[in-house]
Amino acid sequence: MELLLAIFLVVLTVFVAMAFYYEHPKAEIPHGFRQRQKLYIFHYILNFGFGLAKFLEKVGITSEVYFLRTLMDGIPPLKDQHLFIKDLRFEKVKVRLYQPKISTTGQRRGILYFHGGVGQFGSIRAYERTCRYLAKKSNSVVASVGYRLAPEHPFPTQFEDCLTATIHFMRTAQDYGVDPSRIIICGDSSGGTLTAAVAQALVNRRDLPKLRAQILIYPFLQCVDFNLPSYQQNEGVPILLKKRTLALGLKYLNKDLSVMEAIFKGSHIPEDLQLKYQKWVSPDYIPHEFKTRGYKPIAINPFSEELYTLFKLVFDPVFSPLLAEDSVIAQLPEAFILTCEFDVLRDDGLLYKKRLEDHGIKVTWCHLQEGFHGIVFLALCSGASTFRSGYKGLEKIVNFLRLIEMASVYTTLAIIGIIVISPVIIPALVLGGVFYNFFNSDMPSGIDQPLKLRFFHSLLIATLIAGKILEKLGICSDLSLLRIVLDGIPPRRDSKLLIKDLKVDEVPLRIYQPKWPPTGKRRGILYFHGGAGTFGSIRAFERICCYIAKKCNSVVVSVGYRLAPEHPYPGQYFDCLNATLYFMRNLEEYHVDPALIIISGDSCGANFATVICQILLNRRDLPKVRAQVLLYPGLQGLDFHLPSYQQNASVPLLFRKLVIYFCFRYLNKEPSVLEDVLQNCHVPESMKRNCKKWISADIIPDEFKIRGYIPQKSTSYKPEVHEAIKEILTITFSPLLAEDSIICQLPESYIVTCEFDVFRDDGLLYKKRLEDNGVQVTWYHSESGFHGNLAFFGYGIFSFLSAKKIMDNTVNYINSL
Repeated sequence: MELLLAIFLVVLTVFVAMAFYYEHPKAEIPHGFRQRQKLYIFHYILNFGFGLAKFLEKVGITSEVYFLRTLMDGIPPLKDQHLFIKDLRFEKVKVRLYQPKISTTGQRRGILYFHGGVGQFGSIRAYERTCRYLAKKSNSVVASVGYRLAPEHPFPTQFEDCLTATIHFMRTAQDYGVDPSRIIICGDSSGGTLTAAVAQALVNRRDLPKLRAQILIYPFLQCVDFNLPSYQQNEGVPILLKKRTLALGLKYLNKDLSVMEAIFKGSHIPEDLQLKYQKWVSPDYIPHEFKTRGYKPIAINPFSEELYTLFKLVFDPVFSPLLAEDSVIAQLPEAFILTCEFDVLRDDGLLYKKRLEDHGIKVTWCHLQEGFHGIVFLALCSGASTFRSGYKGLEKIVNFLRLIEMASVYTTLAIIGIIVISPVIIPALVLGGVFYNFFNSDMPSGIDQPLKLRFFHSLLIATLIAGKILEKLGICSDLSLLRIVLDGIPPRRDSKLLIKDLKVDEVPLRIYQPKWPPTGKRRGILYFHGGAGTFGSIRAFERICCYIAKKCNSVVVSVGYRLAPEHPYPGQYFDCLNATLYFMRNLEEYHVDPALIIISGDSCGANFATVICQILLNRRDLPKVRAQVLLYPGLQGLDFHLPSYQQNASVPLLFRKLVIYFCFRYLNKEPSVLEDVLQNCHVPESMKRNCKKWISADIIPDEFKIRGYIPQKSTSYKPEVHEAIKEILTITFSPLLAEDSIICQLPESYIVTCEFDVFRDDGLLYKKRLEDNGVQVTWYHSESGFHGNLAFFGYGIFSFLSAKKIMDNTVNYINSL
């Protein structure tokens, strides 16, 4: 017996030595991390634990998962005299409730905690110290959820248990002395994944109180890109190595580990999903300061249909919450996100932070500069095994809980103040702003119906000012008010048209079809409305689409692309592209001739139309576009000193400054460098030189310069201004900058320009580029027109003659095709 024991100890020692030899040197702890030796020890212990678990499973003593669970559970803490601790079941889900013993005058905050452990490890016991800390320090009732683990209970059982526990707690909150309006969900690592997924699942539950906040501690949020900067930089940094992340994830889903390399190379993602997800998951959205530590872009390998079939469930938002639709993200509660510099999952948190902020969701971000994955879990371990940075993270979480409590108090006080002062102050501020803009706007001779235009301009300014005031007071956003006003009065349903509403990939479409029988297949016209990507709607442009459908005997598809900032740039292009692809693939259903597809739009909608036509050039699987119809398009963000920008700088409805302002709103950025952008300081000198052959006042015909144009001196380039708004120089924002190899392939074009429009010269420059590349262009110039006059089309005495002429000319052009 003693001999057997000695042999076992020798084997075990050899095994430990081998584990140390093969695993320990792989640790890559960056210089500057102050507790390096301690982290090395933890890395070694963890590797030894994984190795020993495999060994014990091989020799049949215990399963690998069971051993690792026991190891993670650790030594339970002593009983806490400051808390009532009860083990309960919420429905069938195990829960441990922590309630402070100190008395309180009212109901407490409630926190549900979902532990980490990749859905396979972790437990209520393992996170006992964390939950006790939160309950005591924040004076909250904490419910630690003991969801069932994989592989015994396969995915998505873990999510279902957490959702069940949350709903139960919300409905019975008062039984535990908890205010139902102050419930927060929280989790670390895979528990952070569960937290995000549960928050998303609850957004449309009208039968439950709203969540007050979500707390995500170094969460795993996506399975699209395993080559983000943080995955590359921290590939070998303990405790969560890059390969270990995917290996544990595959085991969680009970999948074969042999496909790991193919997934690392992105072979599991089909092309259409790559296109969809790149607006949410891309290294381009990671701030530059997080790319300085050895990041290199990596090309994606060819797609594998077999791999996608095996792993398509990883694109479910329950598994990858970062991939949820914008309509869900926009409704989420306030968030606290903790990221660690030396964590492969760092960029998941950064990308989710950006998505939430792009949709106007308030985010409190805590970044632990010396943090690694699991540091918060280790923060409350005894003595020498703690890490200072982890404890700092816990303190930040408690501070967040206290601050959101104070925010509720301030909001109540603000509402009382609004009720008292708003009847007097708001009208006075609005009128003051209207009068100021009325006397500072320019009405040049020859513009269409100047008095009527002044009236509408005053209404627009009043709306913008009132919106700003209401936003400051917390009543509604300025864009919400602007959208309501500009939607206008809906027209009566047209008896001569079949009008059908549907959704494609969450994008609303309205299809207008003439009721009379066709003599043959009809034209198909896609219409993208204007509104700076931030306002406008199907309803606002109903009259225009009805008019085109009837006068041109065509099927018109009005695309209600989702608006910024709730749905960030470049989401609008993807929505327009998806709508176009749907229509082109379903032409038979609408009795449309594939050779007669027209893509059209006004203002920024014309910009979208231009980009979509450029994107579709290389799609051999789709019919060719017959023509593009561009009504006063905005096509470049490079030069704001063109003659039309100077001449019409203060002409309603679109001032020069307003163009830049709405660019910032569209991109969801603060307009702090607006004046610099107006002076073209955002454009690098090399780009100015390269693009001068396409964008220059020298190319504008002389007859468009006689109305007070003065050439401007070149301004100095400011890199910080470029960084602030570099998106406006991309092809998707400025399609006028596309290469000649693209321009020469474009379809026949119809371009409308207005004399009193800052965008006039964009249209003239694009006209010249198309013609220079042999593309046929039909041009209509409205001598008395101004930007936005089509918004009033069809309103009888409130409409403008210039808009009617534009529409009649457009109809004649379409009918000529």
